[in-house]
Amino acid sequence: MIRVSERTNSMRKPEKFVYREHLTSAYMNMLRLCIKANHSRGQVRRQLQNEIDTELDVLRSLIDTAASPEDRLISNGLHEVWSKELNEIGRMLGGWIKSND
Repeated sequence: MIRVSERTNSMRKPEKFVYREHLTSAYMNMLRLCIKANHSRGQVRRQLQNEIDTELDVLRSLIDTAASPEDRLISNGLHEVWSKELNEIGRMLGGWIKSND
């Protein structure tokens, strides 16, 4: 699991705790949905995989917003690292979805 607290330490205090809470919540939701989908079959699994994909989009949006020129809460380098990791999760999720077809 990505260590959200370590990556948000450099943010300004008011935003740090809000972003940390949202990011941790999205990661925990993804983990919970992955476990549920792994124990499910058929249409239920597909629906849960779509929910995981939605949580992944939420994470991407949060990271993009944190790196936006207006906010600059994280550096471009950290944004790049986080984006690569989220893209890898997306590729794994896509492979999992395709393997169920």
